[in-house]
Amino acid sequence: MSNWQKWMIVALLFILVDSTAFAAGLGIGRYVLPAPHPVLRAVQEEQPEQFHIFWEAWHLIEHEFYTEEPLDYQTMTYGAIRGMVASLGDRHTVFLTPAQADMFNEDLEGKFGGIGVTVSMTEEGQLRVVKLIPGAPAEQAGLEPGDMILEVDGKPIKGMDLAQAIALIRGPQGTEVRLLIRHVTGEVSEVAIKRALIEVPTTESRMLDNGIAYLALWECNGLATREVRENLPKLLKENPRALILDLRGNPGGYLHIAVEVASEFVPDGLILIERGSDGSETKHKARSGGMATKIPLVVLIDRASASAAEIIAGAIQDHQRGILIGERTFGKGSVQVSERLSDGSGLQLTIRRWYTPANRQIEGQGLTPDIEVEMTDQDLQAHRDPQLERAISYLLSHSSP
Repeated sequence: MSNWQKWMIVALLFILVDSTAFAAGLGIGRYVLPAPHPVLRAVQEEQPEQFHIFWEAWHLIEHEFYTEEPLDYQTMTYGAIRGMVASLGDRHTVFLTPAQADMFNEDLEGKFGGIGVTVSMTEEGQLRVVKLIPGAPAEQAGLEPGDMILEVDGKPIKGMDLAQAIALIRGPQGTEVRLLIRHVTGEVSEVAIKRALIEVPTTESRMLDNGIAYLALWECNGLATREVRENLPKLLKENPRALILDLRGNPGGYLHIAVEVASEFVPDGLILIERGSDGSETKHKARSGGMATKIPLVVLIDRASASAAEIIAGAIQDHQRGILIGERTFGKGSVQVSERLSDGSGLQLTIRRWYTPANRQIEGQGLTPDIEVEMTDQDLQAHRDPQLERAISYLLSHSSP
C-alpha cells in the first residue's frame, strides 16, 4: 500500500470518528474541537497571562458561535463588564450605559424627563413607589406611595437593577410610558402616563401647628446646602419651639453636601469617618456657623433614607442633637466615585466606606430609630402620617413653648 493511500485511510477514519462525535453529541449535542484551537494558541501568545481565559472565550465565540445575525460587540463588551462588576459582590458598584450615566448626572442636577416619582427596589426585586412629586404626571395618573411597578412597556421589572428600571421609565418629554401597577389596594391595572420635564424639589419648609418648624430634604444634590441655608433663617424667624427634619425617601447624593447640611444641626465634632480598604482614614468634622445647633430636633427616617441622608441622621443621633423617629434606614454606608469611560458609559465604583462619629458601620445595617413607627400601606392609602404625628407629639412633650 502506498503512502498516499495510508494517509487517505487515516483521514477518512478521522472524519468518521469526528462525525460520530458530532452526531452523537457526546450525549448533549456538543462538537469537540481539536485542542488547542488555533485561535486559542494566538491568544496565549499575544495577551497577558491574566487575560488568556477571557480572550480564549471571546475569540471562540467570535469564530465558532452559530448566529444568523452579526455579533453585537458592544453588547458583548457591556455584558462582560457587568459580569466582572457583579463578581465583586458589591451592590453599589455598577456599570452604566451612556444613557444610564446621563440619567445619574441628571439626578444630581435635579431635572430630567420622566413621570415624577421616587422609587426603590425591594429585597424581593420589586419596584416600589416611595414618593410622588406634587402635580407631576404620576400623581395625576393616580399612583400612590406603596404601589408596585411590575412592568414598564410590557417588560417585567423583576431581575433588573434599579438603574435599568428607572432608565425604562424615563424618556423624552411628551412621550408615553405604560406601567403595570399593583396598587396598595391589591388591584392590578395598566396605566398610561405621558412624560414631562420633571424638576425635583430639593427642600420643603413650613410652620406646623403648635409652633413647630418643618424642613424636608428630599435629596442631597448640588442645590441642597443652598436651599437648607435659605429655608432655615425663614423658619427660625418664626421663633419655633422645635424643628422636624424630614429625611424620609432621601436617596442620598454628594458626601460633601451631607457634611455641610449636618453642620447646620451639629455644632462641632465629627460628622463621619471615611475608611479605605488599605486602612487609610479621613475624618470629616462639622463646619462652624450652623444655624440650628440648639433648637430641639427630631429627624424622620424610613427604609428609603440612604447614603448621604444616613450620614446626616447618624451624626445627629451620635451627638445626641436630636432623636430619630420612623423606620430603620436603607443601610448604604459606602462612598462611590463615578467615572465616565471613553464611549460615554460609566462605572460607579465603591472606593471607601464611612462610619458614624461613634464608629458605627452603616453598610448593610442602617440606622435604628430611637422611636420606631411603621408606615403601613393602610396609612399610605388613607393619607395618614403616623411618623410625623409621633414627632409632633414627642416635641410637644419635650420642648418649651
